[in-house]
Amino acid sequence: MLLLAVLIVLLNLSDYIQSTEATLQTGRHGDDYGQKHRGNGNGDNDKKHGGKHGKGDDDDKKHGGKHGKGDDDDKKHGGNGGKNPCKNANCDDYDLCTDDSCDKHSGECVYTARECDDYNACTLDSCNPNTGECTYTPADCDDYNPCTEDRCDEYSAQCINEEKSCDDYNLCTDDWCSPCSGDCKHDEKDCDDYNGCTEDSCDPSSGDCIYTVIDCDDYDLCTDDICDADSGICSHTESCRSDNLCVLSSCDPEDGSCSAIYQNCDDYDDCTDDTCNPETGDCEFTDNGYCDSK
Repeated sequence: MLLLAVLIVLLNLSDYIQSTEATLQTGRHGDDYGQKHRGNGNGDNDKKHGGKHGKGDDDDKKHGGKHGKGDDDDKKHGGNGGKNPCKNANCDDYDLCTDDSCDKHSGECVYTARECDDYNACTLDSCNPNTGECTYTPADCDDYNPCTEDRCDEYSAQCINEEKSCDDYNLCTDDWCSPCSGDCKHDEKDCDDYNGCTEDSCDPSSGDCIYTVIDCDDYDLCTDDICDADSGICSHTESCRSDNLCVLSSCDPEDGSCSAIYQNCDDYDDCTDDTCNPETGDCEFTDNGYCDSK
């Protein structure tokens, strides 16, 4: 019995020694582990396992520890280190023609001009700062000449001022544009040859002037038909008429031939010389002195 009791005491002592040794080993391991898991914020594992974190460590930020100030990752994960630089920024420039914003990285205001380009080279594009609406003003190509048609070439953006066409497609008119009113004028072509004995006209097929002699023919063979160039009046004189009134002329109406009979002024008196005055056609009798000598 005594031996059994001693054996039991030895076994219990052995268990105690082993337990104590295990406790000591556990304590040592606990210290090492504690260092790892109750760290002071300097080590990476400390951060991973919920220890008290140091300032500014990257992994600290990932796992919700007490974050350092100003770190980029801190801002992403809700730490208290970083601030939004645009939070209190007022970037309104009170210009409706700009889009106002704040650069979230620099905190600086950015003013972007509104795009008003209508891609038409013939308009002047602008923005109304009071309304913010785009305005498109056509290019001013007016050369202040009413006789030109003014326009803008949308390809070259150049003004084109073309002479106004007043052509009425009538070759017998002179077409022109009035510089005062811009109205087209169509004046008949001047074909006057200042000859009253011609009828002046214009050939519409060629635009040439035509001068037609006035027909004064009275169809009387015994008249000379004449036109006065100044007045354009026709006159008809006897074709066989003589300026010598002492000649009695006549005309054959069948063929227009003339015949003449001279005035007979013979008084059958030997004492006179008998003559006819050609201007008056009167007979004149002049004493010739023949009878005085007898």
